[in-house]
Amino acid sequence: MNIKKDTLPTISLLLAATLWGLTGIFVRNLTQMGLSTFDMIFFRSSVTAISMLIFLLITDRSKLKIDIRDWWYFFGTGILSFLLFGFCYFYTIKNASMSLAAILLYTSPFFVIIMARIFFKEKITAGKVIGLLLAVIGCFLICNTDKNVKITPLIIFTGLSSGFCYALYSIFGRVALKKYDSSTVTFYTFLFAFIGTVFVVDLKSLSQAIISAPQSLPLSILFAFVSAVLPYVFYTYGLKYTEAGKASIIATLEAVVASISGVLVFGEKIQPAGVLGIILVLLAVAMLNTKKQLNS
Repeated sequence: MNIKKDTLPTISLLLAATLWGLTGIFVRNLTQMGLSTFDMIFFRSSVTAISMLIFLLITDRSKLKIDIRDWWYFFGTGILSFLLFGFCYFYTIKNASMSLAAILLYTSPFFVIIMARIFFKEKITAGKVIGLLLAVIGCFLICNTDKNVKITPLIIFTGLSSGFCYALYSIFGRVALKKYDSSTVTFYTFLFAFIGTVFVVDLKSLSQAIISAPQSLPLSILFAFVSAVLPYVFYTYGLKYTEAGKASIIATLEAVVASISGVLVFGEKIQPAGVLGIILVLLAVAMLNTKKQLNS
């Protein structure tokens, strides 16, 4: 077995999903410290862009070179996906629950599988369909255990929008990875995202929030590494060697991690149906890593 081809990409995708599942913990705490949604997106994009720049300057400067005509790859991953996804996802977390935000976010595999079929001619196999259904049903069971959430049309809209924008990363990223290294794609994704946040973040308000709660600065930097630097490096690497549809379904593990962390950290409720949901998501991930199921 080729470990790089068969194992490391899957491990990378699972690590990315696990780290993304912890996002809500930081969002809740930073919100209480006075940071806005765009403040948090600003930190995620700027810290990641700077970190990747330093990494590439030290390891391989040639990976910083791109064809200017390929700017639209990174506009897609950085602006249309990361920036808009972050705004919609964080809004849903702040105004609903971590589990609800996760289930609405993970409508993304539907979008990915359809777009991957259109643009990359990826097969919609029985294995993918079954895995997707198991994952989505599992996420709904996890979400529906939280009875204290008021679901409004705006919450549904922002949640579904986060799913669509998240799906765009797998599509634009897949195209970019055909030409560039995963570290190059990650750097330019967040460079574009950072440029985008400059136009929407209120730096004066951000400065006042940091002065009022100095602990928010190191927490924001840690937040950027846990929810952006590391998971996007892992996911982009995994996406390079994995079909976009399969990668997006594996990433539904985030819903499990988000739900469990919501219970452990914030006391969100989870019932037996939620436990069943977690089992279904894990079953879907396991099934998609069985070649016989995936290709049948």
